[in-house]
Amino acid sequence: MRVVVVEGTPSLMDALVRALTERGIEVAGTASGHRDGLSEVARLSPDVVVVDIHLPPGHTDEGMGVAQAIGAGHPGVGLLVLSSRAETGYVHGVVGLRPSGGVGYVLKERLGDPDAFVRTLRRVQAGETVIDPLVPWPGDSSG
Repeated sequence: MRVVVVEGTPSLMDALVRALTERGIEVAGTASGHRDGLSEVARLSPDVVVVDIHLPPGHTDEGMGVAQAIGAGHPGVGLLVLSSRAETGYVHGVVGLRPSGGVGYVLKERLGDPDAFVRTLRRVQAGETVIDPLVPWPGDSSG
């Protein structure tokens, strides 16, 4: 599996890249913001993009713009959105990008179990919709 990671916090980006690489995931590219993230996805055609919802410059919801642009322009690329908060409004936005699947919304605390995180990536790549179990969501498909 080829992955692009879009993360605005350098230390978290480094830890995520290291954890994925150690588990046999090819991190094809990284980016720290909206424009760079879209450029890397267009250039590298990954299987899945991991994008932090809170990107520079504002660290609010800039990652949703990245996810929306990838969803519209690269329908075959899986999207896994990371957040530090369980925000059901963002989940609706993520799931709305791909109602048929290939998307996920997980809390950053899941990065503490890299093996489980890789399983989540594989589920998104396989076309599933994966929602963090700590996020209230009807028809929860996580686990």
